[in-house]
Amino acid sequence: MTNEIDFLTRLSNRTINYFEQELSINIDKDFTIEQVEIIDYADITALISLSKDMVGTVAMSVSNDLAFKIIENFIFGEMSKEELDELKDENIAETLNVTLGNILEELPTVTSGGRVEISIPYMMPKKVSVTKKEDGDMFICKLKLNDEIIILSYFI
Repeated sequence: MTNEIDFLTRLSNRTINYFEQELSINIDKDFTIEQVEIIDYADITALISLSKDMVGTVAMSVSNDLAFKIIENFIFGEMSKEELDELKDENIAETLNVTLGNILEELPTVTSGGRVEISIPYMMPKKVSVTKKEDGDMFICKLKLNDEIIILSYFI
């Protein structure tokens, strides 16, 4: 369990830094990580599977409103709501991909000579709940910014 909490802590800190540095969006730096039985995801969720020497699934989930706010920080000029709507899923997937990719080299699994491969992100474009497998573990971190929440999770 310590490895899972360390991993999600690193991902959460990198996500906070990414939002501040790349998107100029400030997130509360105080967060906790909990082991849970059920995760209730928001409107848009990106998932990435890990394989080789570290197995599990990582997810980032946000509301539609936050997804639009994030994408607006990438777009220069005017875009229609339809155009923004088409890009929001890809943008959340890319945000998770970048933040996860930036911490891989510092993970104990990798620094000790192991390999971690990540899948192409896949999307769940609606609210959904995920229940823990009988022999699995699920961890969640909720990052707060004003009245919005970014849900980061890791389950094995």
